[in-house]
Amino acid sequence: MAAGLDYLLFGSASNSTSRSGKTVAYIGTDLSSTPSGIGSAGYSTPSFFAATPTGIASALTGGFDAVMVGSGGGSTDAANLAAAATAFATYFNGGGSLYINTDEGFGQTWYNFVPSFGTAVNNSISAVGVFAPTAAGSAIGLTDPIVDADITHSFYDGIDTSLFTVFEVTDSVSSFGTNNGKPVAFGLRAGTIGDGGFVGGEGTVPEPGPLLLVGAGLLGWAATRRMRRG
Repeated sequence: MAAGLDYLLFGSASNSTSRSGKTVAYIGTDLSSTPSGIGSAGYSTPSFFAATPTGIASALTGGFDAVMVGSGGGSTDAANLAAAATAFATYFNGGGSLYINTDEGFGQTWYNFVPSFGTAVNNSISAVGVFAPTAAGSAIGLTDPIVDADITHSFYDGIDTSLFTVFEVTDSVSSFGTNNGKPVAFGLRAGTIGDGGFVGGEGTVPEPGPLLLVGAGLLGWAATRRMRRG
């Protein structure tokens, strides 16, 4: 989690001194599922907001440095997020940082509040130790032990790697077959939402926002797994 936030807020691995001044909002369905563990890395415990119209609006307009969207929830939560697509674009284009976790049950439709970027593919693997960080992932603090410590139940197809940077991939031919090496986590810096999609490049707005999209379960997010089961 700290590695993902480091990418969003600093562009590379950071330290507890720099992290301490950053604020994070977490949009979820259960207060107990808020990822408070990032506090041990120096970030403040995220402020929780329910995935309701009021909660989503408060998270996006509260002046937070980053907004995290957890997985889990039901069709009402997904619909509420999708209905707030314009508000997400306004936040992102104004320089806000988005950290989005996919949902094992909803797959691609969970992302309807942001433009299309590729396709989320759910998988039913039940093994740890089958993922690997890329060089870019290592640069933001990901390691093999970190990404291998938890099962990630989604990977992605059709990612434009000229626009997005990939941080983690599937890493087991026996587990993934022809899907080995597929992106599991990727991000965009200095981007905007416009013309029906994501646009990259410095200078597109005064403070373009960064984005991180991850497969459900990345970085040991046991809390998001509880949300899916609940």
